[in-house]
Amino acid sequence: MSQDKLKTLQEALELKQRELDLVMAIDHIRDTAPDPAAMLAAIVTALTNHLQVDLCSISLLDRETGQIELKAINNRNSQQGNLRQFITPELARKAANLDQITIWDNSTPGLEAVHLPESLRLAAVPIIMREDERLGCLLLARRQSSFSQNDIKLFETAESMVDSAVIQGYADHELKQHVKELEAIYRIDHIRDQGLPFDEMLNAVLQEVCRVIDAEMGFTMLYDNSGQQLELRAATHDDLFQIAAHFECINQFANESLQKTELLYRNNLGDELRSLMCLPLILNDQIIGVLGVANGRHQGGFTSDDRRLLSAIGSQIDTAIFENIERRRLRQVLGRSVDPHIMERLLASPDVDFLKGERSILTVLYGDLRGSTQLAENTDPELLVGFINHYLGQMTDVILAHEGTLDKFVGDEVMALFGAPFPQVDHALIAVRVGLEMQQAHQTVMEMWQDRGVKPTPVGIGIATGELIIGEMGCPQRADYTVIGQAANLGARICSAAKAGEVLISQETYNSIQDRIEATPITNLQFKGVNRDITVYRVERILE
Repeated sequence: MSQDKLKTLQEALELKQRELDLVMAIDHIRDTAPDPAAMLAAIVTALTNHLQVDLCSISLLDRETGQIELKAINNRNSQQGNLRQFITPELARKAANLDQITIWDNSTPGLEAVHLPESLRLAAVPIIMREDERLGCLLLARRQSSFSQNDIKLFETAESMVDSAVIQGYADHELKQHVKELEAIYRIDHIRDQGLPFDEMLNAVLQEVCRVIDAEMGFTMLYDNSGQQLELRAATHDDLFQIAAHFECINQFANESLQKTELLYRNNLGDELRSLMCLPLILNDQIIGVLGVANGRHQGGFTSDDRRLLSAIGSQIDTAIFENIERRRLRQVLGRSVDPHIMERLLASPDVDFLKGERSILTVLYGDLRGSTQLAENTDPELLVGFINHYLGQMTDVILAHEGTLDKFVGDEVMALFGAPFPQVDHALIAVRVGLEMQQAHQTVMEMWQDRGVKPTPVGIGIATGELIIGEMGCPQRADYTVIGQAANLGARICSAAKAGEVLISQETYNSIQDRIEATPITNLQFKGVNRDITVYRVERILE
């Protein structure tokens, strides 16, 4: 074998060994680096040493914005001159757009603005995955000497390793972000499940949001009762909201986010309010407010990762807020109308909207004191109020004890519902039982108050069954859980016809329970608004 062939073979073997060493070095880095940033930093150091260059940098294209970003750089022998000044975003963008490895120097057309020293050579290596996905570029610089064909082969090997390392870094980063999202959602679920008061829950959630997203402050703004005006409900600190200009900016930005029904962010706003990000809180097509963070601690403000985190967290927060709004609404409308145990059952059924309007077969009960107007004229006001309050309290206790719903008081009249909000199979019989027990409770009340100077005042009770529309009715300032329908009107008319101590029921009520009660019919009654004779039944007793 000639000396030339032997030399060529030795050079080829050396090149293969260098390629193998380079592959093994990058493989080791990929297997041991704790995170993508550390991996890229280690790779540029390894490339600088293995490729015998003075500088190596990796710049990557942001997958969302397309902007080129310097991710890692190693400037060896910096005492001989800082080469970092030549690695500009414009130069990296130009390298990333190349289709093949290209060697640049100060005579390369289009690089006049870079002002490369005459002795400096740059190798521009586009990082391309599967020939169609541009990831970024490698830029390698060498003083004094140019790059050989063997160098270019090594650059090709390096590029083939770096592109897969970048994809691995992306996958690793996405996995860690997903884990971060899940952990944040878990912690927010835990906060929600603690049963904290509403505002305390919001503050605890905001602290978690700021921790995860690494923001200086967070805030929640919800619509007021009118549904027209945003109100600040929670903030991690009040500093920015104490300055009118900042509050106005935040409020306008929050409203803009709600109008566009999408997450919005702004970076590089100013010195004190540097960055903002707002997410509409929307559940079941109902806008309930906005979740926001301000002053992200990352360089440049909030990142695409921050936006994904806020969106993931927001999906849990709007549920928590909506659930608490619904709980507060249920307590506000039904808190005094149902037994506490029934209220807990209502709150434990998040998938049921008990306040929406619907048609149901229900039973209504009215109880009214007879002669109360004369009683009011002849009784000391303080004594009268004490008696009425005690009487209504005792009537309410009887109703709630049988899982009835207290609809309202109209003066001394009591109105109750049976069969809602939870269905009751025997709502008609339950209402009759309540009516009889109310008569007994009334007798006990009268015995107590007669000794104090209250004249005997009997009660009449009327009950009717039929199809009614039931739900929350009213306005933001005042709403009641009540019924509308013919049966409700009939119940009130029957109550007006009931004499002292009587429990009268409608024909429909009687039809549904006639084999379970003893009752006496009362025929040919005339009621206002009813153009026919009415038959009602006086209940004597329940057949046990």
